[in-house]
Amino acid sequence: MMPVHFEGANTTFTKPADMTDEQCMPVSAYVGRDSDNLPFVLTAWQPSHEDIQAINAGRPIMLKLVGVSMQPAALYTFDHEYNANV
Repeated sequence: MMPVHFEGANTTFTKPADMTDEQCMPVSAYVGRDSDNLPFVLTAWQPSHEDIQAINAGRPIMLKLVGVSMQPAALYTFDHEYNANV
C-alpha cells in the first residue's frame, strides 16, 4: 500500500534523517482531535492491485509500527460518501 494525499490533510511527515528514501517516504496526514477531544493523526493508504487480491483472498492487512511499543490504532475504510466504515 502506498500513502496518498487526501482532502483535509494539514501536514506532511517526512522521513527521519537516519533513514533512506527506500526505507521511508513522506506521508500526508491530518493532525487534530476527535469528538472526545483525543489527539489523533489520520493518514490514507491506497491498496495496490496485489493488495486487493490478497484482501479478496482473505489474507490480513498488517500494520507495522517502527519502535518498541504499540499505541492505540484503528484501520478502516470509507464508503462512497466518505463515511467511516468502522
